[in-house]
Amino acid sequence: MQWPTLIVDNFFTDPHAVVKLSKTFKYVRDNENRWPGERTRGLHEEDPHFFQWSTRKILALLYPLQVCPGQDLKWKATQSFQRMPSNIYGKEGWIHSDDKYEFTAIIYLSDHVESGTCLYEGKQFSSHPTYVVEKQKFNRDLKDKKRMEKYRDKTNSQFRKKVELFSNFNRLVLFDGSNWHAHKHADHSKEDRLTLITFFTSVSGENLRYPITQMRRI
Repeated sequence: MQWPTLIVDNFFTDPHAVVKLSKTFKYVRDNENRWPGERTRGLHEEDPHFFQWSTRKILALLYPLQVCPGQDLKWKATQSFQRMPSNIYGKEGWIHSDDKYEFTAIIYLSDHVESGTCLYEGKQFSSHPTYVVEKQKFNRDLKDKKRMEKYRDKTNSQFRKKVELFSNFNRLVLFDGSNWHAHKHADHSKEDRLTLITFFTSVSGENLRYPITQMRRI
């Protein structure tokens, strides 16, 4: 893995303004039923100014000098607000990775202090998500939760939890895209879980180094 796991509280100076902004967009479910809840269209299209500002702010955690104006740092990312209703998808999600991306950043914008995101490791070298069709079927129909949980538990039993990241309001968590992870929903709140999720595809610039790689060279 090339990217560290980070936790940053009080990420936005005015998080309530960001929550207010999130309510101005249309939300849709994934037409391939890969993930739960609803997301906005990519914010690079919906609100390019917010997208550029917020992704630059995230990158400042990894490249504080290169992200300054006048530097040549470039990046590609996909960003959306996501809403997940309570009491529909169970207490935990299906373990998966975002391995087509370099790293993932999640900013929690609702206060579900017992919930969040858990990182896992495989119990064996061959551990991988299974019963994907069952996952997609449930995300499409939102029926037969008991059956969904049976197959989800079979998939998740291949992994052991290594980190639990709690979803405090206005907290950012960042982790390598190859990390196995899943959401956790343990609160009794009836409020939707709101997050701003960003998948970074690439970061480039002159004389860039990967944080974990550089650490291991010392």
